[in-house]
Amino acid sequence: MTNETKHIPPSKVKIVDCNEPPEIRDRLIETGWEQRRLESADYWFLDYDYKKVGIERKEINDFMGSLGDRLANQLERMLDHYDTVILLLEGNWRQITYSNRLMGGQGLTYNTWAMAWNFIRSQQHKGVTLELTTSMGHTIQRVNELYTWYQRGSHTGGMSHKTFIDDRIMAFPKGCRGKTAELVLAMFKSLVAVGNAEVSDLMNVSGVGNVKAQNIYDHFNTWRGEAPPMGEIVIEQAKEKEAIQEKML
Repeated sequence: MTNETKHIPPSKVKIVDCNEPPEIRDRLIETGWEQRRLESADYWFLDYDYKKVGIERKEINDFMGSLGDRLANQLERMLDHYDTVILLLEGNWRQITYSNRLMGGQGLTYNTWAMAWNFIRSQQHKGVTLELTTSMGHTIQRVNELYTWYQRGSHTGGMSHKTFIDDRIMAFPKGCRGKTAELVLAMFKSLVAVGNAEVSDLMNVSGVGNVKAQNIYDHFNTWRGEAPPMGEIVIEQAKEKEAIQEKML
């Protein structure tokens, strides 16, 4: 939560991106939403506990044309920025043919039904939740319903979706806290090992190129002022945690 919003009741903070279609934007503004240019997400608001909820709306054809790294990277940035991330898919799925092929952008490419739902499944494992709407009108209704639901103190039963996600991913630098962190941890098994890894070692992880490998290495090893290297801090914290766990056994 920023200084800009921490003294404002959460029920007063609900933002719609100025690039959303006017059919949606104008209706939401009529119900109290504020229009701003957003870096990520199409809508965001604060929940009862001042946690940030971000919603990305994709019309079905746009979603199919965005499948792959472009949309995955966008959702990963949202996971860095918002406490709860929702992918809202809007439209009619009847364009699916008998061969399970979905037409992509401008009819030039095809993506299978399996590709679409495998992508959705992978995002759900990262912590993205899914909403389906049938039209712009339904989207307006559902976004307002979600906003209302998240204003209730009992909306998650005291638990966040991130309760179910390996919290070690938050030790990684921004832009690497989604699938990248999961893959790195799957190979190195612990933050201690990640902190001791070289750039070349990190590049052995599937999907981790030179830029991300360097970012991870720098994040865990670069000195910040007079502070010790981040890697040493993480390693010490991991050792302390392991020692406490051993004492409890």
